[in-house]
Amino acid sequence: MKCIFCKNNSDNTKSVEHIIPESLGNKSHILQKGIVCDKCNNYFSTKIEKQVLELDYFKSLRHRNKILTKKNRLPTENAFVKHLRSIGNIEIVNRNGNILEVNVEKKELFELINTGNINKLYIPILTEPEKDNIYISRFLGKVALEALADKFCNIENWNNDFVEHTGLDDLRNYVRFGHGKFWNYNQRKVYEEYDIFQDIEDFNKPLTYQTLYEYDFLYIEMKFLFFVCIILGTEYVINMSKPNLEVYNEWIKKNNNKSPLERPYQIKK
Repeated sequence: MKCIFCKNNSDNTKSVEHIIPESLGNKSHILQKGIVCDKCNNYFSTKIEKQVLELDYFKSLRHRNKILTKKNRLPTENAFVKHLRSIGNIEIVNRNGNILEVNVEKKELFELINTGNINKLYIPILTEPEKDNIYISRFLGKVALEALADKFCNIENWNNDFVEHTGLDDLRNYVRFGHGKFWNYNQRKVYEEYDIFQDIEDFNKPLTYQTLYEYDFLYIEMKFLFFVCIILGTEYVINMSKPNLEVYNEWIKKNNNKSPLERPYQIKK
């Protein structure tokens, strides 16, 4: 077998690859060993996924939704107080109902809080990540290629066809090696992160749930392949053949801005 990113032999690979990182709640969408080699797996973990997960938006998102890290820890979140001068940072390390466990950077700030001179803590709520972020762009390309590999990995001789598919080379080289210009992606809020859904296919067993993430492909005019991913209400779309979204934007207009992942049997509670 060859790695779908670097195209080197990956028969001795020891690690599995999570399509969506574990630290975003993924416990089940995992590629078998060898589809992504250890070197590429480690690269994505430290150079791409870590950069995305440490963006202020994703740190806050993971913290307030209590999505634990791979080491089973709650990500920290930054908070601040109003004061005439800057006297240190406050880091929220845990939540238990209305009780917050915090780290206070400086003793002076701690004393002001302890004596009641400062009695309000402000926690910023970021509703969406910054747009046109290079790490999010490469992260989406990485997830798209892995999701596509997962779709075909049970077909005979799929690996050779996938690795030799030159139409994917621009994206894979951008994702793995940073080659080429910035790869545009579309980003928008399609529902709120706390929204609860219900599938009504089986009226006898209504199931309600919160969606951490979901993804699928949109194939337009039998020649344009787009990857669509929603992470806690924010939808991301990337073109898998070139960094151009014109065809997708036209599709969205024709379909009344409906998300490609919207399911007709799903209702919001």
